[in-house]
Amino acid sequence: MGKDRGRGGGRGRRNFQSRPYNKNNWRGQKKEHLKQSNGDGNSQPRNKQPQQKCTLRENQVGITEFTNPDLSGFTAILKSRFSDFHVNEINTEGHVLQLNDINVPKLEIKPVDAAQLEEWRKKLENVIADDVWQQISALSTAKYDARSEQHVEINVTSLDKEQRTQIHQLVKQLYLGKLVSKTLDQAEKQDEAETETKKVIRILKPKPGRSDNRWNFPGEYVNFVVHKVNMDTSEVASTIANQLHLRPSQVNYCGTKDKRAKTTQSFCIKRRSPEAIANAARGMRNVYIGNFSFSSKTLKLGDLQGNRFRIALRHITQPQEHIELALQSLKERGFINYYGLQRFGNSASVPTYEVGVALLKRDYKLACELILKPRDNDVEFMRAIREDWWENRDSAAAAAKFYNNKYIEKKLLDGLASFGENDYSAALRRIPRNMLLLYPHAYQSLIFNRIASRRIKEFGLLLIPGDLVYVEEDNNQQVPDAEESTPAAETVDPVEDDMEVDADNLLEEESIFKRKVRPLTAEDIASDKYKLSDVVLPLPGYDITYPNNECAAWYEEMLAEVGLSSELLRHKEKTYALGGAYRKLLIQTNDLKWSFRRYSTPEDTLIASDWEQLKNIEITPEPSESEGKYMALLLEFSLPTAAYATMLLRELFKQDTSTATQMQLEQAEILKKLETESPTVTDEAQPQLI
Repeated sequence: MGKDRGRGGGRGRRNFQSRPYNKNNWRGQKKEHLKQSNGDGNSQPRNKQPQQKCTLRENQVGITEFTNPDLSGFTAILKSRFSDFHVNEINTEGHVLQLNDINVPKLEIKPVDAAQLEEWRKKLENVIADDVWQQISALSTAKYDARSEQHVEINVTSLDKEQRTQIHQLVKQLYLGKLVSKTLDQAEKQDEAETETKKVIRILKPKPGRSDNRWNFPGEYVNFVVHKVNMDTSEVASTIANQLHLRPSQVNYCGTKDKRAKTTQSFCIKRRSPEAIANAARGMRNVYIGNFSFSSKTLKLGDLQGNRFRIALRHITQPQEHIELALQSLKERGFINYYGLQRFGNSASVPTYEVGVALLKRDYKLACELILKPRDNDVEFMRAIREDWWENRDSAAAAAKFYNNKYIEKKLLDGLASFGENDYSAALRRIPRNMLLLYPHAYQSLIFNRIASRRIKEFGLLLIPGDLVYVEEDNNQQVPDAEESTPAAETVDPVEDDMEVDADNLLEEESIFKRKVRPLTAEDIASDKYKLSDVVLPLPGYDITYPNNECAAWYEEMLAEVGLSSELLRHKEKTYALGGAYRKLLIQTNDLKWSFRRYSTPEDTLIASDWEQLKNIEITPEPSESEGKYMALLLEFSLPTAAYATMLLRELFKQDTSTATQMQLEQAEILKKLETESPTVTDEAQPQLI
């Protein structure tokens, strides 16, 4: 994807047929509009209320409590525009990443002092005589001829590595890209029985447009910062990989970032020049790269401290004094560290945790059927494919309707077509392991949310004996969670994991997590050394320490509701086995900052992105009090990895933060504003959501 996004000419023309499933594509919206018209562009009457799809609400995934339920919230619109939501990654050193340098470093031949070159040349006189230097010089001025062997060979068997490097440096310094050199091993026959290997340096005339292609950058891995606008992290990685002829797994990053936002994060690729990487990204709209650096090791998932958020909340109507109270309460008490709705997919009819339960119970048929089951919030092309398979159970025919390989559904259908319509276990192996694990992890997340809610509801913000905290040396650390994303579009190579359990390895790995925590005693609580923000709750697993109080029984009760237990999470197929993990119960936001500003139209840009700051692009200036129709709240804060900004905002709003709720609120606020200005608003005059 992204290969056809270049500018100008037939080659760069975008092939829209390859992406018919982009529901945000304005052309797709236009087609849908025309379908609803009479053919002359006149739309048929629309209902005043848009059709509501069956999307998940927070109470359906255990999100029910607040740290300060007695303080009422306020109404605001989140992500009215994607430019209202900015995320900048915080690296392992605590620096907030920002795209502020778009220079592309090029490999420059560092000049060596002429006296140094002459010294090397004299030392190598016994190996490279004057007549050889004359041959090399003649080769440098000759025209490239593919039909002849244009090279000079020097026997360097008697030289050590440092001396051979000096020869390469001499060629590079004296002929500046006109010649390239490489060291080769050549077999030389001595007699019938023996052969001897000698080392030679071959000096060549490079092909036109090519020069010394040896890797001479200061590190094996090229790190660079990516600033993307309204695009998935995986889509950026896949497009860059495609342009560089790599697998998507060879483009590394620390974690996924929100799609509907402006985000900045670090990427890493091994042994691809910055110039090649920049060229690969050049054809992508709304993607900007820079801040190149080099390192000796790659980036891995979780190699970050967290994220810095800058968020604009629009249509603020409550008094600023009340909002200030809510913000101060949040800063003092923090918020419950729930897993957000993103963790559970976007369908209430088939939440991802239901697939996870089926996998954990080894009901692979049900798991496959849930993944492929039709749902009302599908884009049109996906709905047609699901319905076709659901009715006909012809996996090959359904798989053939996909335009590319990046969807989980496509991989599963290919598996069913290859292994047989009833071999569900084998078909699931076609889904990459990291994507397949999202389903059982979603079930773990549901249990965590429910336990956290019950813990807060029954005991409030008080510590109780038996609560778990990290042992001293691991305090403030968090066992890494699975990648914070939902099963969605991602271009990855199909993999077939070995799903058989290695019993010896499991025994060695067991109890690692158990030793990371300890229960609090009454004496610990009395010492005032610990706060509720130090407490961790387990994600259920077979190798985890549960709280040493009544909370432990809640886990087994909830697992038993679906016929599971902690011991049953020790799955015989290691892909689905859940050892467990820990997660902080509360998150405190000590660096929370806020300000209020007015704006005139819903299209006003309220926060400057990295790119706008780099290019000195001015955002919409704040209007005067008389001209500013609306009020916005601007927030800035940092969160650790795996914490959800929407859960922080929920503590402020004291209401559901689901997309459906936010769309309803925005529609109501805009209509209310219009009605005060013009009492007779017709259906056609209704504003379109941004």
